[in-house]
Parts: sequence; C-alpha cells; structure tokens
Amino acid sequence: MLTAALAAVLACLVWPGRSAASATGPPRPRGGGSAESWAAGAVRRARRSVTRRSGRRGPEDAWVADFAEVVSVGLDAGLDLPSAALASARSPGVRSSAPWLATHLQASVDGGRGVTTVLDGAPDVTAEVRRDLDLLVAAWRLAEQVGAAASAVTASAAASVRERRAAADRTAVAVAGPRASMLLLSALPLAGPAAALLIGLPPGRLYGSAPARVLAAAGLLLTAVGWWWARWLLRRARRPGRTDGDPA
Repeated sequence: MLTAALAAVLACLVWPGRSAASATGPPRPRGGGSAESWAAGAVRRARRSVTRRSGRRGPEDAWVADFAEVVSVGLDAGLDLPSAALASARSPGVRSSAPWLATHLQASVDGGRGVTTVLDGAPDVTAEVRRDLDLLVAAWRLAEQVGAAASAVTASAAASVRERRAAADRTAVAVAGPRASMLLLSALPLAGPAAALLIGLPPGRLYGSAPARVLAAAGLLLTAVGWWWARWLLRRARRPGRTDGDPA
C-alpha cells in the first residue's frame, strides 16, 4: 500500500499539466457551467504546461518568420532588399524580440555591406534562431543565383520557418506523455527502500543478505539500462523524417 501511495504521488508530480491545472485553472464546476467545457479547458491548460516543460520557444525566439514576412511585403511594394529588411527590423514586433537587428542593418547599409552579412553574424541568438536565420539567408542567396523573385522566396522561407516550429511544438507535446511515464517507471524502484523506511525497516536490514544485494544491484542496472533505452527511443521519435525526394 505504501509503495502504491508513493507511486501515486510520483505520478502526480511528473504528469504533465498538473501544475498548470491546479495553479491557473478554475475548479471543476459544481452545478454551473458545462463539464465538457471544463474538460476542454483542462486539456488546453495541460497542453500549455507540457509545452513549457518540453522547452517550447517563446515569442522572443519566433521573430524570424515575422521579420521575413514583413520583408516580403516590402519587396512586393518595390523596395530593395536592404531597405525592406531595415523597415522590417524597425517594426514593433521584430524590434521587441531583436533590438540589435535594426542597428546592425543600418550600419551594414551605410557601409555598403549586404543584409546576409548581418544575419550571418547575428550576436547571441539561440540555436533555433540561428537555424531560422540560416534558412532565410540561404533563400536570399538562392534567389540571387537563379534570378527568382525575392519576395516569393522570402515568403516561402517564412512559411517554412513557421511550419518547422509548429512541427517541433507538436512533437514536443506528443512525447511529453511518454517522457512522464519514463520518469515514473524509473522512479518506482526507488520507492521500495522509501516504503521500507516508512514501516521501520532500515536499508541495512532490507539488503542485509547477499541475494538481496545482488538483486538490488541488478535492479539498479536494469533501471539505468531502461532509462537509457527510453531516452534513445524518445530521441529517435523526435528525429525528423527523411525522404528520398520521390514525390510519389
């Protein structure tokens, strides 16, 4: 019974959405309101909690798509790429997330350097932002090489950035449940000694015999192997799919 109680406590601690549902969610309706609407709200709060625990990026890391979309609009309006990029960098949404961008672009324009040079040397950005900027720079360089319309290429790059981030968020939500199960199952072997202590059985007595020590060592080894295997499975599940390029 004590082991089951400890397991229940661990499940409450590691299960996604518990903290958000208890801290920000309203209590279950008692006569007023719909149970279905309460359940739907609980699901939404759980998803928000899952994405926070799984490292979902905030708006400050999602500015590249906004920047590219405004640049595309400026290019459609007849601006050249440096002017469109500078106008986009001065827009409120981009400026709040990347205040350095407008200053660097203005210095680049005054010095006769290209926009891609600024993005290549972007200071102190996360790995995700770096990938987004690299995609945008590659799109602009491709447009220059093949003579494609810069506005269409920029809009396509912005759509690609948004879709990639949305896919990463969906993957994070999908693996949050298995990750919580992995934590719970890995912590269960540790509940045995804790339960023994609660009933007054010290670990020295619990593992006093040679077979008990051998079984305890085997259990720890199997737990470590299971943890490693579960992490490998999660990494493999999160890995993007590959294609050979065949549209069929």
